[in-house]
Amino acid sequence: MAMTDKNLAPAERFDLGTHGRDLILDARNVAVDFKVEGGVVHAVRDVSFQLHKGETIALVGESGSGKSVTARTLMRLLTKRATILPGTEITLKGRDIVAAEEREMRKLRGNDIAMIFQEPMSSLNPVYTIGQQICEIIHLHNRVSRAEAMDRAEQLLAEVQIPEPRARLHNYPHQLSGGQRQRVMIAMALANRPEVLIADEPTTALDVTVQAQILNLIKDLKDKYGMAVILITHDLTIVRQFSDYVYVMQNGQVQEHNETEALFANPQHAYTKHLLASEPKGTALPLEEGAHDTVLEGRNVKVSFTLKRGGFFKPDFFELKAVDDLNISLMRHETLGIVGESGSGKTTFGQALIRLIGNQGGEILFDGERIDTKDRKAMRPLRSRMQIVFQDPFASLNPRMSVRQIIEEGLIVNGIGANTRERVERVRQALRDSGLPDRILNRFPHEFSGGQRQRIAIARAIALEPEFILLDEPTSALDLSVQAQIIDLLRKLQDEKGLSYLFISHDLKVVRALCHRVMVMQHGKIVEQGPVSDVLVNPQTDYTRRLVRAAFEIAA
Repeated sequence: MAMTDKNLAPAERFDLGTHGRDLILDARNVAVDFKVEGGVVHAVRDVSFQLHKGETIALVGESGSGKSVTARTLMRLLTKRATILPGTEITLKGRDIVAAEEREMRKLRGNDIAMIFQEPMSSLNPVYTIGQQICEIIHLHNRVSRAEAMDRAEQLLAEVQIPEPRARLHNYPHQLSGGQRQRVMIAMALANRPEVLIADEPTTALDVTVQAQILNLIKDLKDKYGMAVILITHDLTIVRQFSDYVYVMQNGQVQEHNETEALFANPQHAYTKHLLASEPKGTALPLEEGAHDTVLEGRNVKVSFTLKRGGFFKPDFFELKAVDDLNISLMRHETLGIVGESGSGKTTFGQALIRLIGNQGGEILFDGERIDTKDRKAMRPLRSRMQIVFQDPFASLNPRMSVRQIIEEGLIVNGIGANTRERVERVRQALRDSGLPDRILNRFPHEFSGGQRQRIAIARAIALEPEFILLDEPTSALDLSVQAQIIDLLRKLQDEKGLSYLFISHDLKVVRALCHRVMVMQHGKIVEQGPVSDVLVNPQTDYTRRLVRAAFEIAA
């Protein structure tokens, strides 16, 4: 009998009670409403799932599917606007979570169930040291002296593989890298050996190699202590490698659930099929034979920053070479990818090439004309020919300007369009080219989803009819299916308008789908470069091998 969509997500798992592990968490008919201006949002509807000791289940879905709200309901960490509806049942080791008083929940949180949040910088308190923050959690649940708590905190940092754990206890969050901050969050979550760990997008903001380390760390700690893990993510490579059972969520509901391999091998629900098909696929359109016209060139480009070490009274200044004597050549209609981990110098190099920051050495040529010697005024006539699309569309779009004002601003500044009517028609055309309706002129950025905002940013860039666009991580903040749409859009625009792209990213799957050539950067130098098919299939350096392995296999 063919399964219907109705019974793809029954309240109980298909493998419940078949593998002899104790059931630790049982959630049935979870439903949460949020009060908003002008009505109520049904954030979660009738969600049921079970978790056994020592296993990992994954909640998968795109932004807004209700994954994080479901997790926060388990912890009872919802805002005052949220209401858990009658009929919701959640039991943790036989205890009723929904009916528990706040005092009882405070005992449970951190002790029996703990959570790692998505953004470690906003979850850690910037005014307290790492040691103080870990000790606070230890003191909440244990009567120990300050010295014992500090020793325990040091052990935890060692356990999550932070180098020099004793010294790190006295650091503040801003003094650690993103990966180290996420490790601190894991140490805090594990401080009292919880039985259930909820990991809410624990690697979204991290490089692929750091991501692999964090996920393997969570897996090792889970195996060591027999914890159960709920992994919330939209990255299917991670799900396949790390989870035993998968729940697919859409619009606040579970659409389908199954054991991981069964779900990937034979997805039933249309939405699951759509998610699995959204992994970046395909390759860049081949370049025309004989087209070797260079649009952007960098020769021995250097960018360095003077940084300060030491205290206020004994400062020690040193030079950091962010871009160290690099050469680059980008042809017309070509997409060149620059990849590397955070801090490798990718974005600095890209911004220097289009003169958003100054370079301390070398030459930069655009369309055969040297531009590194030009000042801001002399650069202005070239600005419409070179554009940039940033990583975070919410930060790069002015929240007080309408869509029309955002896109039209560049046209006005560069004197493009004879009159208002002609400019508005250009704005409408740019929106249509970016896959948006042209009737949204009077709406504001906050009224759009992340993917739509990124399309507006692309529309703003192409409205000026540039020859070259610098794309700085334009898909890293987006869901997989939206990412796939943006890649298709960029390919289409390149084909139609003959654009050249410099594509900065740490996501090698996207690079494989979009770029003709790729340059791999590490510590301000290029360690490897060549056609995408060569570099990603047969990497020559250990560093590139590690990046490729982390991106396509996760098991670094």
